[in-house]
Amino acid sequence: MPNSRISRALAAALFLAAPASALAAETAAPAGEVRPPIRLGPPPKPAAPGQPGTPAQPGTQPPLSKQPPPLMPESPAEKLQPTVEVSPLQAVNPESAGVLDQSHGGFGVDMWAGASRAMVVRLLPQLPVGAPSPVMHDLMRRLLLSIATAPAGKPTGASLIALRVERLAAMGDAEGVSQLLDAAPIPQNDEGLSRTRVNSLFLSGDTKGACDRVNDLIHDYAAPFWQKAFAFCQILADQKDKARLSISLLRDSESAKDPAFFAIARVLLGDTTESVGTISAPSPLEIAMLRSARQPLPPDVAASADPAVLQAIADYPEADEKVRLAAAERAEAAGVLPASELAKVYSEVSFKPEELANALSVAEKDGGARGRALLYQAAVQQGVPTARAEVLQAAWKLARKAGVYATSARVNAPLLASMTPSAELMWFAADAGRALFVAGEKDQAFSWYDFTADAAPRDADARKARAALWPVAVLSDTGNHLTFDTETVQKWIATEKDLNEDGWQDRAALVLGLLDALGLPVAPGNWDPLVTTARSESQVPGVALWTALRQAGDDNRIGATVLFAMLALGENGPGAASPIVANAAVAGLGAVGLTDDARKLALEAAVGAGL
Repeated sequence: MPNSRISRALAAALFLAAPASALAAETAAPAGEVRPPIRLGPPPKPAAPGQPGTPAQPGTQPPLSKQPPPLMPESPAEKLQPTVEVSPLQAVNPESAGVLDQSHGGFGVDMWAGASRAMVVRLLPQLPVGAPSPVMHDLMRRLLLSIATAPAGKPTGASLIALRVERLAAMGDAEGVSQLLDAAPIPQNDEGLSRTRVNSLFLSGDTKGACDRVNDLIHDYAAPFWQKAFAFCQILADQKDKARLSISLLRDSESAKDPAFFAIARVLLGDTTESVGTISAPSPLEIAMLRSARQPLPPDVAASADPAVLQAIADYPEADEKVRLAAAERAEAAGVLPASELAKVYSEVSFKPEELANALSVAEKDGGARGRALLYQAAVQQGVPTARAEVLQAAWKLARKAGVYATSARVNAPLLASMTPSAELMWFAADAGRALFVAGEKDQAFSWYDFTADAAPRDADARKARAALWPVAVLSDTGNHLTFDTETVQKWIATEKDLNEDGWQDRAALVLGLLDALGLPVAPGNWDPLVTTARSESQVPGVALWTALRQAGDDNRIGATVLFAMLALGENGPGAASPIVANAAVAGLGAVGLTDDARKLALEAAVGAGL
């Protein structure tokens, strides 16, 4: 049988792929007639004699190893055996599920490369989701929602999906919780995930959705949470007799001791009209019950460290005014409540006409969130630029004393939209520019900074404003708007020393450290006037976390870098971080390509330090 130029494997594959009827028709022949084999591929291309696949010249024979296998079996008795290898598909790891890809803010499918599963499982629950930093909140949210291959290691202990969902719920991201649960193929019998979803629905005000799930799951789980939630849902369904029976059974259970739950249940059942006394750490279920009972919240609930609870309190109409204001400000600082929503809360506070007429003195005497709401309303009412500027300046001054400057800057920044830099507002330029930089309104902010720079040679107020704005301007400068060199840095340090005798070295060292972390050329000589032998009392992370953060950045391990940076900054955020910690976190984010986030974090650190 003549040699073929098509391998046996290809012939087998084509043979199997061809329709049976067509193949039979092509190979049929009259009885007794023998036809040559059917070629199942293109005709061979001409080749030089002696080359593989070329008929040998008379008197020559290609080496045995160069002879192609025959197209058909050598013997009529030999059957064609297709050689098809089947490799099983790898099962998709549900822990790799997510919502965000790189084009939508995710950190990439390889973000956990080089990280062990055991380490990630141990550290994810420690993410400081309540830190007063919108930048940290955004980074943590993206870390938890990214589509990424699960870190290497045997899946033991808690599910990564469950840990991610729990942290999202703790930071008040109900939408993220729902999206991740929908994206992940999660076992239906995972009690922790089921409880997290129900709690998220309770906090968002969707009691119907929460009760639908509770009714579906009540026979699957025996924990007191489900029994209490079921009793609440029975009350909402006007099944009060059944609810009383459920509550009676709960009272007999030692594991269900919860005075707040039983007190709110009595109100809902109509057995009492007394208000609930105190709840220092309200649960999502208790928040939902209080909302349904239209009960005012106890004053101590605003002390909660849970951003999700704070967000719910801020959206609670029956809450005490001071409680709601305090919760709303803390929720905004944590990044779970938009500044525009805080502005609405401020606008809903009732003030007497004489309070608005004397807003500056009243707010200074009050000193709290109500005073800040008063100044916001007063600024809104002021149509004269100089009068509005005076109110805003007072608002930011009081906010600094209370440690909520960044929140006040963001909520009041829109009131600057109609104000333009002018000579009569030079005294206000530093305040306006700083607030706009903090709010992310860089174009407007640079218009104020440029105005001070142009007037600085002939105006002392302009020089002072320019020096005050320079650090936040250069940290915000992503478009090479400013000239950065050794002489400029040296001049700013000298001005800072002249204008602020107390603490100028610490603030200058913080700024230079942040600039260095962002890769800007800080010369060795710039550090000379700042070098002292004083010991810092600031809290810094342990050497293991410190080293891990640096190495993760050097190795371009983005997931580990974000995780370590967030843990190093901790619950107090960048505004309270020591210069060393802020430098390490900013440098780490920059090393893995998160330069915009690094700049925003640096700005939060600088403003938090009083710059």
